[in-house]
Amino acid sequence: MDTMKIMILGGTAFMGPLVAKCLKEQGHNITLFHRTKSQNQAFAEMQGDCNSPDDLRKAIETFQPDTIIHMVAMYQSHVEVLEKALSGRKIRILIVSSADVYKGFEIFNKLSDSPVEAVPFTEESPLRDVRFPYRGVPGIDIGYYYDKILVEQAALRSPLLDTVIARLGMVYGRNDPNRRFKDIVRRINRGDNTIEIHEKAAALKTCKCYAENVAHGIALASQKGAAGEIYNIADKEVLSELEWYRTVAGLMNWGGKFLMTSADDNFELAKTANLDQHLMLDSTKIRKELGFAEIVPLEAGLRKTIEWESRM
Repeated sequence: MDTMKIMILGGTAFMGPLVAKCLKEQGHNITLFHRTKSQNQAFAEMQGDCNSPDDLRKAIETFQPDTIIHMVAMYQSHVEVLEKALSGRKIRILIVSSADVYKGFEIFNKLSDSPVEAVPFTEESPLRDVRFPYRGVPGIDIGYYYDKILVEQAALRSPLLDTVIARLGMVYGRNDPNRRFKDIVRRINRGDNTIEIHEKAAALKTCKCYAENVAHGIALASQKGAAGEIYNIADKEVLSELEWYRTVAGLMNWGGKFLMTSADDNFELAKTANLDQHLMLDSTKIRKELGFAEIVPLEAGLRKTIEWESRM
């Protein structure tokens, strides 16, 4: 594949450096555009705000990218700002989106009382009817205007953007801001002999995906994805929560026991979520069309995650 000039918007936190590293190893020229200067000397950087057309215009004019990867397109306005920055120029872009666009996410989070959706979700599965899913949710600063559905729609209809969409599952790994295995790792490390898990939570299947595999998928879609197309990126193997717990426990040589319970009182998730709604992504399309496959085995990625989490 020919060398490309790729600019990554929001390339310094969690997934950004992994995507940049993957693309650089493939021989591409990478520039990171972000608000604050990082300590990473491996990539060219430009500081600026993705909410500012002037900042983005300066970066685009300076670097002249062939492709933009937008890691932090949270609001429809992010697409509109980019359009202004392009000043009529057309460009290829990959928008990093989320599985939270699907109707099943709405049902899981009890945003509506619609019937449970079939899983796994394909790229053609129904989307949420409820917009701005995080409005009013404590602790989520971006929640008021955040909606990846509106971001996707704006990017796909833009006459200036040759848009590819990558929808991600629940990404885990080193520097994961959500720390998806925090509780189980903490409890094992402190020496708990028994760990309770709600019986419905134990059976729940969600699309957890290891960060380096996801970065590989994003890099692949940014180069080979067809404009106007959407690709789910998720690990092929899907485990229940109990299977995840048991895998973590095995890797940590834990000799305790998991106790099933049906009581909701001590399980916040059982009180706030519809645990009959699984959250699973079908990644067949990106595998068949772009040749995606995991580059890090499940246990190897999980072991790295446990080691990182144990140091936190």
